[in-house]
This record gives sequence, structure tokens and C-alpha cells, in this order.
Amino acid sequence: MRCLIADLVVELNPEYDETKKLAKPFLYSGSRETDIALSYSQEYFLDLLSRRAEGVTEGEMENFAFSNMFNRRAINFSTMLVHSSALIYNGGAYLFSAKSGVGKSFHTRLWLKAFGDKVHIMNDDKPVVRLYGDHAIAYGTPFDGGSGIALNESFPLKAIVFLERGEENSVRVPDSREVIQKLYFQTAHMVSMNTADKMLRNFEKLLSLTSFYILTCNMDIDAAKVAFDGIVKQ
Repeated sequence: MRCLIADLVVELNPEYDETKKLAKPFLYSGSRETDIALSYSQEYFLDLLSRRAEGVTEGEMENFAFSNMFNRRAINFSTMLVHSSALIYNGGAYLFSAKSGVGKSFHTRLWLKAFGDKVHIMNDDKPVVRLYGDHAIAYGTPFDGGSGIALNESFPLKAIVFLERGEENSVRVPDSREVIQKLYFQTAHMVSMNTADKMLRNFEKLLSLTSFYILTCNMDIDAAKVAFDGIVKQ
């Protein structure tokens, strides 16, 4: 099948239903040439399966495999994975990123409770950001971290927010060094030297195109309200 992901024509042929289902909204029938062709060897897939967590299905691992390959190849097209929950408000995308277990999905669901139908989640784990001349666009992908939320949408990127757990809710602006360190651990890495150089150039450009915040938060609904006041309303 051919899909349009982040305005890139991507060819992939999944064997399992998980990716087939998630990819349906992204299907592309136009005449553009393929930008990225994704395929995996049986040896690679068996290696992934040998390292999967308990309860993870083969279909979920195939989706992870396609995601991993796409996100590394997309770096060459000024596109990067930001491991995050992509919240949409007022026509703009706010990406809430955190280490596994911190609760990025829990936090964006607090926004749903606080602001209702004024907000929605575009992708709950693997959205991507594509850089253009003077702006950045956040895109949904058919790659999923288990929530099933993987919409084919795109919105101007308004901010990337890194979450940290704390008793009190607060927002601060990090410096460039801290941003790059955090971005590195929330994107596709373990890449070749040449690709790593392109990735760092993407980071540097992204710094000039969007806003970054550190949100220290607890698990109360006030965390969403403090975040809104410090990130959106300010």
C-alpha cells in the first residue's frame, strides 16, 4: 500500500491487521513518486519479537518496526519524530513529550477533561514534525503506542512541552542546550553519522521555528489549567 504521511509518499506492505487498519486513513492513490519505501527482513522482525515486552502482539511489533524505519528515513526530509502526545487546540498543535512512565498521555487527557471539545488528541505517541522554510507542521502518523489514536491530520506546531513530575504545577522556558538534550532522547536516534548530522541541523532549525517549555506537573486537573495559562494563554 502507498500512504501519504507528513506529505511524504510512503510505500509499505504490512502483514498484520494493526498497521493495515491504522494506515487506511493515510492511503494515497495519486501519481507522485514514492519518497520512502519501507520493508523489513524476517531476521530483523524475529529479533524485535525476541525483545518485546510481555503482552505485546506481533502486529504491534510490526507497527513499531515500520515506525522505527520511517522515522529514521524521514530525517532526510527535514522531518522528525517527537515521542509525544499531540494535543490540538484552536488550530495549533502542542506536543507533550516525556520519558516513558511520566504520564504524557495522562496529562493530555486532563486537557480533555478541563476543556472538553475545544481540544482533541491527534496522535498519542508518535506524531512527527516537518520543517519548511519559515514554519513547522505537526502531522499525525499511522504509528501508534497502544492507544489507537492515530489521526490523519496536520496543524501548525505551536509548542513542544517536556513534562516532569512534581508536587506543584509550574511552567518554565528551557535554554537551547536543554532543549536539544531532551529532543535527542524523544526522537529517532542510534542513526548513522551522516543522518545524525542532518538530525542536529533539524534540531537547530526547529529551535528557531517554535516555542519550548518545561512543565512540572502533578496529576490534578489544575495541571492542565496551569499549562494552558503558561503555554497557550501567555
